[in-house]
Amino acid sequence: METIKAENYTTRQLNIEIKKALSEEKNNLTLENPGKLDSIAVGLGPGAEITLNGDVGDFVAALNNGASIEIQGNVGRYVGDNMTSGEIIIKGSAEEGVGFGTYNGTIVVYGDAGDAVGQLNKGGILIIDGNMGKLAGLYMLSGDIIVTGDAGEDTGDWMIGGNIYVAGNYETGTNAAVRELDNQDQDKLSSLLQKYNIDAPVKDFIKIGPQELRPFYGKEEASK
Repeated sequence: METIKAENYTTRQLNIEIKKALSEEKNNLTLENPGKLDSIAVGLGPGAEITLNGDVGDFVAALNNGASIEIQGNVGRYVGDNMTSGEIIIKGSAEEGVGFGTYNGTIVVYGDAGDAVGQLNKGGILIIDGNMGKLAGLYMLSGDIIVTGDAGEDTGDWMIGGNIYVAGNYETGTNAAVRELDNQDQDKLSSLLQKYNIDAPVKDFIKIGPQELRPFYGKEEASK
C-alpha cells in the first residue's frame, strides 16, 4: 500500500501525486492528514482504492468515475459532485450538497449531512446514517436517497423522479408525496442496509416520491 503524507502538498500537487501513483499501478493509496484541502481525489477511475485519513474540504471525490474512496473524517461541501460511478464512504459527517448532480454510484455518510443532499440526483444512491438538512432531493430526476434519521423541511422539493426513504421525521416540499413501501422498496432497503452494516429497521421507513411526473408543464400523474 502506498502512503502519501498529504499535509506536505497543495491541492494541485497532491492530485498530481495521486495520478502519478495510479499510473504506476499502485491502486491502493492512503492519504494521511489532508488538512481540509479542497478538490482532492477528483475524477479517479475504476480500480483505484483510496483512503483519506483526516477531515477534508469541499468538492472532494468530485467527478468520481469508478474509484472506491473512503474518508476517515468529516467532509466539506459537495462531496462526490457529479459522480458517474464508484463508491464513496464517509466515516464522519458532511456539509451541504452531498452527491450534487450524481449520475450513478453510491455515497454513504455515517453521520449527519447538511442541506440539499442529492440535489439534481440523476441515478445515484445516497445513504445518510444520521440526520440531514432541508431541501434533500431538490429537482432530483432519478436514484435513491436514504436517511435513517430526520429529514429537514422541503424534502423532495420539485422532485421529478426517484425515491427518498426517511426513517425519522420529515416535511415534504412542493410536488413531493408520501407513499407506502412496496415489496421492491423493502427488498432494496434491506439489501443496502445490510451491505453497509447500518442498523435501521426497514419497517420504520416511509417513501417520498414525486406527486406529478411533469410538475412544471403538465398534469400527468406519477405512477403509484
